[in-house]
Amino acid sequence: MSGPKVVRIVTREEILEICAGHLRRLEQAIAHWERQAQRLGQLTEQERAATHARFEQLRQLIEEDRLRRLQNQVPIEIEFLKNDLQQREIRAVQLATEQRQRERRQRENAATLLNALQDRAASAELLQQLQAIADGQAVEGVESLLAQGFASLSTAPVEPGLSEAQQQLARSLQSEAAPQTLAQWRAAHEQPEPRLARIEQHIAQLLTLDQQACAEPYLAKLRQIDSETRPQQRNLLLDSLVLELAQATRDSLQRRARLTRLQELASEAATLLGSAAAEAVAQAEQCSLANMAPVEELIARFTALIDAELQQRAALSRRQALLEGLSSLGYEVREGMATAWAKDGRVVLRKSATPGYGVEVGGNAENARLQVRAVALSAQHDPQRDKDIETIWCGEFQRLQALLASQGDDLSIEKALDIGAVPLKEVLLDATPEAHRQTLQQRS
Repeated sequence: MSGPKVVRIVTREEILEICAGHLRRLEQAIAHWERQAQRLGQLTEQERAATHARFEQLRQLIEEDRLRRLQNQVPIEIEFLKNDLQQREIRAVQLATEQRQRERRQRENAATLLNALQDRAASAELLQQLQAIADGQAVEGVESLLAQGFASLSTAPVEPGLSEAQQQLARSLQSEAAPQTLAQWRAAHEQPEPRLARIEQHIAQLLTLDQQACAEPYLAKLRQIDSETRPQQRNLLLDSLVLELAQATRDSLQRRARLTRLQELASEAATLLGSAAAEAVAQAEQCSLANMAPVEELIARFTALIDAELQQRAALSRRQALLEGLSSLGYEVREGMATAWAKDGRVVLRKSATPGYGVEVGGNAENARLQVRAVALSAQHDPQRDKDIETIWCGEFQRLQALLASQGDDLSIEKALDIGAVPLKEVLLDATPEAHRQTLQQRS
């Protein structure tokens, strides 16, 4: 069938640009992975070297002309880095949560020991240090101090008025009881509160992955809860804080994802567009978790700029590939035809071997779908000759497909009509753009 056709063309240049885009995005993913893992203190030099080695192996696929494998493997590597970083973040948050829970238990144990030691023979210095721990101050050797406080509990106070014999009997009776270990004492006094555990985890996540300012309001509310002595009011405050923090961590996750997306787009725009995107890139560099206001507008702006640039490049390569292929078949291709095609939506090419006839190519090259058809160049043409021209064009189109395929391009038919199914379209050469009179420079 070589009547009017709707065809789809994908050029080698377009495929190479797709591969280059994959590698740019992988570079950005690696940079983000490195920054975050380093900030979390969870990146070794061996891990960094292995990641860059994998990148070089993937980049080498372009030189080996294994383009399809590159397009398949790069998204897998990006997903791997994303999942790996997520696991590192989970571990970092878990460590921070455990630290906060340990510090909370230490404060609570210090407060409990202070109450229990009121009537015991404990040193003033020990009581002062236990008070500092209970108040959340930074104190060295916390566990040692807690152990000293616990040891003081086992020291029985000497009641005045007892004879020496009575005191010896009291000490003898005390020693017969099985001594309680520190671990047993802790198990009896540490009362885990599930809501507090969730609260500490949410706060640890904000402090580890977001910023201090984001967590401050919730830290203040937690201090208020810790000082609340009314059980009912305390329960209400705990329930409320759990809900607030759950939403805050979800919002934090979304903010970080959008900021990462902006950084990826800004990097790609800087590479593709250079100075044309310099102003927007500078604005993106000012964005942070504390300054998210411009992020969505910049994401939309970069997306539009990048899409337009890639479409323009792909459309130009498609037009040039098709025009050069037709030139190789003997059609007259002149300089400016690609530009005229973009402006007018079509161009007409004639061939000296078939006077009075030519080929029209048109359509929106930005979406890769084009129309090609044989046309008559005057109103005086023989319908029988028209069928012969369409038959000739059928063979030429097959040669065009083979020629483009040999260059790494792909020209496929999406829709075609039979020869003679519709009358041959008439196109007057005088209607073609003036620019067609200049010779088209071939692709290098």
